[in-house]
Amino acid sequence: MVKDYFSNLFTSESPIIDDGVLSDVSRRVTPAMNTLLNAPFSREEVQKALFSIGDLKAPGQDGLHAIFYKRFWNMLGDDLVVQVLGAVNSATIPSGWNDTMIVMIPKVENPDKVAQFRPISLCNVVYKVISKMLANRMKGILEEIISDHQSAFVPGRLITNNILLAYECIHTLKKKNGKKGFCAV
Repeated sequence: MVKDYFSNLFTSESPIIDDGVLSDVSRRVTPAMNTLLNAPFSREEVQKALFSIGDLKAPGQDGLHAIFYKRFWNMLGDDLVVQVLGAVNSATIPSGWNDTMIVMIPKVENPDKVAQFRPISLCNVVYKVISKMLANRMKGILEEIISDHQSAFVPGRLITNNILLAYECIHTLKKKNGKKGFCAV
């Protein structure tokens, strides 16, 4: 029942993709940005990513927390770096690294419907390290490739700014009078 509910919720109803849609989107990633994004990863990037993960964040299927790797960095660090760099620099993640455990978090007290749960994926630490490395790499160019009009995912911008902007637009439309009227989309 749970699987069916979320499969239906997250499955597209229109699998046909119009290739013409992307032809109207201008390219934002420059060749210099692309070179930066595709550069080989380093030991320092692995260590920075690991140490930026919360110590006791929910563990994945391996049951290990990030604090385990941090506390035993002197013993495990070199092996972890070799394995992670091998995976990211070859663009091949070994089997099992991205296995996740799905956990259902209740949104309300005493839930009685599947819709009252929020699924979260618990990933292994090595997978989190790789994800963090990729995110850190992209952080440097996000401000240049994300539109000034988008209010999320850029430091200093809040998604709630969109709500305020929409409110102000509607408020302005209400003040205007005329025979033709106005429309907000």
